[in-house]
Amino acid sequence: MIAAYLHTLRESINRRMALVLIGMGVLMAVILILVFRVVALPNGQTVIMLGRQMLGPAELAVPAAMVQEVQITGGLWLFLAIFASTPLLVSMMEKGWVELTLTKGVARWQVLMGAYFGGLTLYAATLAVATIPPAIWLWFKTGVGFQSLVVAILIQVFAFAALMALAALACMTRTGAAIPIMLAILVDILSPVLAFRERGLFQVITSDFWRGLINWIYRILPKDVEIVGAAQNYIMNHKLGPWWPFWSTGVFIAAALGLTMWLLHRKSL
Repeated sequence: MIAAYLHTLRESINRRMALVLIGMGVLMAVILILVFRVVALPNGQTVIMLGRQMLGPAELAVPAAMVQEVQITGGLWLFLAIFASTPLLVSMMEKGWVELTLTKGVARWQVLMGAYFGGLTLYAATLAVATIPPAIWLWFKTGVGFQSLVVAILIQVFAFAALMALAALACMTRTGAAIPIMLAILVDILSPVLAFRERGLFQVITSDFWRGLINWIYRILPKDVEIVGAAQNYIMNHKLGPWWPFWSTGVFIAAALGLTMWLLHRKSL
């Protein structure tokens, strides 16, 4: 599995995906550092400025700034990472590579998990590059720590792990990267729609049958929007909130990966 994991990381660099994400992460970090200013008032209080707008004292403004980072990376960065990481899973099933790898005495599940964790590492590393340097800069200027942001990043990686598990399952069709990418994006788009169905879908859907079906779809699919919301809540309040989104998404990840391993084991080369 280690060999497959390292191969996945090397391939991400060779395909320039990792370099592009890291470059964009560095650019985002620089922009965030330039946007925020730390100003010491005559009364000794330290405040954060966004241009000429005062965001408030550092104790409140720094966590709020980190929440803004999580909101940006929980949306835009998630989409970019899906496009960058899913081809790493698809390449595992490409003709030539699959015959070479899966016939060399390496357990198929190890090859799968190596590629899977390689994609997660790419996402986590580039996410850290984009968000940690501004947090360190604010900590150096204000003394307000960024430990909660590190926990929030790990929470976001857990949300991304669900989309990667779904993409890995879709890769078993061996139809290229388009279907896994579109499926992962579709589920991510549906996540807020399903989470807030009471205020949205159910205002126009009154049938008990369709409401029940939508409720079951919500229970089965990953709860990415709620998990990203929990990451933001942890930064502000150091609390995760309800555990339902976490354990139900964890069950989805385990089931998707388990089914993928079973299909990969039975697949003839």
